[in-house]
Amino acid sequence: MLNSMMPFMSFEPQDMSSQDMQSAASSRQAVDEVHQLVHEMQRLRLYNQALWELLRERARLTDEDLLKKVEEIDLRDGVADGKITEGPMRCPKCGRVSNSRHYRCLYCGLEFEKPVMG
Repeated sequence: MLNSMMPFMSFEPQDMSSQDMQSAASSRQAVDEVHQLVHEMQRLRLYNQALWELLRERARLTDEDLLKKVEEIDLRDGVADGKITEGPMRCPKCGRVSNSRHYRCLYCGLEFEKPVMG
C-alpha cells in the first residue's frame, strides 16, 4: 500500500519548485514515520502474543479470562471503544472527574491504576 505512493515522490529536483521539494520531503518523512509505526506495532503484537501464551500456559488462564479483562480495562474510561483513552475519568471514590494521565484524583487523592505498558 505505501509503496504505491512512491511513484509520486520520484520527481527530478530540477523540475520542482522549493515548495514542491518541501512537500516531497514532508511526504517522504511521513511515509518513513508510517513504516516505523507499522514496524513498532508488529513488534508489540509479537511481544503481546508471547506474553499471552506464557500466561495461558503457566497461569492456566483462558482466552475468556483475557477477554473479560480487556473489557474491564476498556470500560475504565466509561466508553467501550476497544482502546485505552487518556482523558477525563470519574473517580470511583469521590465521583469527581480528573484527567487520567495524572493517575491520581486531583480532589480526594485516590491513586488510579497505572498502565504497565503505557
